[in-house]
Amino acid sequence: MVKLLGSQLKAFELADRASHADAIRALRQAVEGFVVIFAHGSGDYLRGGEYRSRASGENIEIEKFLTRDDLNAFNGKVVFCMSCDSNELAQASLDAGAIGFVGFDKIPFNRFNDAGEPIGSHVLVKHCQEKLIAPAITAALERFFTGRASLDEAVDYLRLWITKNAVAYVRQYTSVKERREVAALFLKVKDGVRYHGPLGVRFAIKA
Repeated sequence: MVKLLGSQLKAFELADRASHADAIRALRQAVEGFVVIFAHGSGDYLRGGEYRSRASGENIEIEKFLTRDDLNAFNGKVVFCMSCDSNELAQASLDAGAIGFVGFDKIPFNRFNDAGEPIGSHVLVKHCQEKLIAPAITAALERFFTGRASLDEAVDYLRLWITKNAVAYVRQYTSVKERREVAALFLKVKDGVRYHGPLGVRFAIKA
């Protein structure tokens, strides 16, 4: 995104309370724009980040970055929200004034036990995140940013990209014993990504 958008891109890492406040302030002050969110979440809120307190040295998690009560911050904007169960926020976001919304169901990149603890291997997690999910999202967003696709078309392209590359991954990484499981988790992302809103929304870079 930095390469394609340059100075027009505003990024917030949500690394501490100050960055959370800055991000929310920027959202509310913007009249229009394309908002991309990568965060953990649920059908009711998007989680914040985690940071280490300078005073105590302990890790502090900011449980909620945006809740349903904050969705008017999306008014006049198009939203790409890569967060678990963000599809459940889509209609409320549109009702609050969002122009369009890309949401997801689950975004599996690990295996968990009955207690909710991660149990997947390092290879499984790394391959899901870095070799499959990240390139897939990059390819879809690049297609949208460069004007080669509307946002709904970019989501369709994302589904095709995932299908094609899941098969290619299994064939290429024969040395990875969990390769079929990695591919199966990746395909679940495809099944859960959806576009909500009017068709034909396109990205325009201001001169």
